[in-house]
Amino acid sequence: MSDGATRPAAGPVIALTLSQQVAVSLAGATFPVLLPALAADSHLGGDAAGVYSIALYAGAILATLFCQAAFAAVGIATSSLLCVLVSAAALPLLLPGALPAVLAAGFVIGVGYGPTTPASSSMILPFVSAGRANFLFSLRQTGAPLGVLSAGILVPPLVGWVGWRDTVLVVAAIVAVTSLGGFRFARRLDRVLERPAVDLRRTPRAVAAALRRPALRRLISVSCLFAAMLATVNAYIPYSVATLGQTSLTVAGWAAATAQVGAVAGRLSWGAIADRVGAMHRVLAMLGVGMAVSIALLSAIRPDWPVAAMLAASFALGATGAGWGGLVLAEVTRIVPRAEVGTATTALMMFNYIGIFVGPPVVAAALVATGSLPVALLTLVVAPLTGAVIAWFGLRPRPSHPPEGESP
Repeated sequence: MSDGATRPAAGPVIALTLSQQVAVSLAGATFPVLLPALAADSHLGGDAAGVYSIALYAGAILATLFCQAAFAAVGIATSSLLCVLVSAAALPLLLPGALPAVLAAGFVIGVGYGPTTPASSSMILPFVSAGRANFLFSLRQTGAPLGVLSAGILVPPLVGWVGWRDTVLVVAAIVAVTSLGGFRFARRLDRVLERPAVDLRRTPRAVAAALRRPALRRLISVSCLFAAMLATVNAYIPYSVATLGQTSLTVAGWAAATAQVGAVAGRLSWGAIADRVGAMHRVLAMLGVGMAVSIALLSAIRPDWPVAAMLAASFALGATGAGWGGLVLAEVTRIVPRAEVGTATTALMMFNYIGIFVGPPVVAAALVATGSLPVALLTLVVAPLTGAVIAWFGLRPRPSHPPEGESP
């Protein structure tokens, strides 16, 4: 931390990072929620949601790879704020309502979305005590499901009131105001945060150097596998409830919202549990098993199930499949030196986005091959169970000093 500047309190730092995550998640979730209204006014079909998702995460991966250079150039907090502003500016690209516009908007929103998590880790770390790291990182990570929930709550009534094009502009304004509202505090925060010593040419090399740490590679493997489950939570819960339970679209929407509520509750609860237990390998392994059980519950839904049971299965999958994000970010701060947290988090988030890319297509391919949605969903249990095994055996704390006669 730099000298000569007044140290901000931890609370406002957490609030800044949380608000930025909510804002970029709101921007990213706006198009999928808008799609039914937009499709009625254009030639877009349901496949546009998949294309949009690919473009968004392609932008996120590219921006995340090079974000440390931006942090070094203009400051960590300011860069994160500018990323939120980029997402806001990208939303009006949707206004033509054509597929190329959707691709452009998705990519640019992803450019804004990707770097906010590595930035938040570097912003929060100097203000977090070891005993509360898991909870506070998990608290910040609740911004992602809260942003998706906000889109589900705000966008449909706005579309009915002002139409989808004006809704895009209203959401863009909300995201932009969130960014600009934190400008003064971000500048103040950057005066006390150390900027990474990474330029644009050295960024890939710095990420590769971070990946040479075996403990980090194992953590990234767990996180990538769990990210495949996170993508499935967002992509398949409403479809599965509507198809397997033969419910209305309204009930399917309730299931999607319930999963996001579960994600918020899970992130906070698992963070508190991890701080109390202090054995991250056990907590992550339990989460992996919980994900497998939850996806099995989702695949078992039948038309004779009560709606409450379907919502409970959705909540369980949200709480486990989307409840681990803050834990892996906190674990990064423990297994690498403080000066490398930024690049290590960058590496982790890049592989997270790869996991998000892979998960839903695996389920889709299994669905095409078997013609059975329950079987397709069950193919995904391999990912969290493999992650649980890696967490249990690979992330177990090692002795600080090697036994006598052995080299470190």
